Amino acid sequence: MINARIPKEVPLTLLLTVFKGGKLTMTEIQKKTNFSTITVLDHVNALIEVGLLEEEREGGFPKRRIIKTTKEGARVASLINLADTTNYEVTDFIEMGAKAGRMAAYQETLTSLKNMSASREYLIAELLLKGIGVLTSGLANVARGLPSSLKEKGDLLMQGASRLEAQYEEGQKKLAKGDIRGSTIEVSKALSEFSSLSKLMKEVVDALKEQKCEELADFVDYLNPKTTQKE
Repeated sequence: MINARIPKEVPLTLLLTVFKGGKLTMTEIQKKTNFSTITVLDHVNALIEVGLLEEEREGGFPKRRIIKTTKEGARVASLINLADTTNYEVTDFIEMGAKAGRMAAYQETLTSLKNMSASREYLIAELLLKGIGVLTSGLANVARGLPSSLKEKGDLLMQGASRLEAQYEEGQKKLAKGDIRGSTIEVSKALSEFSSLSKLMKEVVDALKEQKCEELADFVDYLNPKTTQKE
């Protein structure tokens, strides 16, 4: 049976079941979830249609459907499973990951601000600051979620998050005064600060993997600026 803490929504339960099982037949999924055959069939097909699950067909007769997660399905499932074992919301992790993945886009936008009108500059500066705010929350949540054996590294990450928060708040103050250039400078400082934490975050990922905390390690690695900029 599925752990009682896992969300009871049928699609989420099925996605997590396949994620944890690796490759499962339709029969195996039905037995692990205790859902009816038709329920499993309908929802698995729907998850395949949206690109979170995929299937293989075994040779022989009758051909069995082997179900597994896609790359995107595994990413979503790992975040859901991580949230299920912490005090954070699934949407928090997904939003942080998505915002972190746009770091390169933030930097490209900064270089083009000087060519845009003042009103549009303001809107873009405001959007960039919101992104920095999410990155700040992401680092702080990672720092709080680390095991006690990594307290020292967690403290360093929290210090980094505090510096990011200070730059975020300063950027907000400057934006409120109409100082768009000053606000975007604070964004640049924050991105530089975040990038400087890459080595520390890599050390955290390695340490978590040694302790078999694979899901948390994957999330930290996904948040790592060196990883997100490659994407």
